[in-house]
Amino acid sequence: MAYQIGSNQESRDAPPFMNFVPTEIAEIGKKRLEVMVEMQKELLATIEEINQAWFSRAKSEATIASELVSKLTSARSVPETTTAYQECMGKHLDMFAEDSRRLLADSQKFFQLGTRFFMNGSTTNGSGT
Repeated sequence: MAYQIGSNQESRDAPPFMNFVPTEIAEIGKKRLEVMVEMQKELLATIEEINQAWFSRAKSEATIASELVSKLTSARSVPETTTAYQECMGKHLDMFAEDSRRLLADSQKFFQLGTRFFMNGSTTNGSGT
């Protein structure tokens, strides 16, 4: 089974990749590269967004700790100290709940990006390569 470029025999017996001309191959490569660059941009944007949210959370944690120290320093009785700790723990529990929601949302973002990557690089609007 011989393959001759440009013959009718080639179109019937040749594997599909033999029918491409070099410009088509270059165009496919260009589209794939564009999709990969776009996906990399999306991944980096997602990581930056997640990083900013967690950095903000760390700043909130520092603020809560500072407030607790301030309240404990100014507390003059056991009930004032207890109240300061209770307020701090309440804020920590709220932050823990928010952290859980954020972690789930962040994981979902990565999962969606990974899924799109493995689904032939489809972009957000549903168009493929």
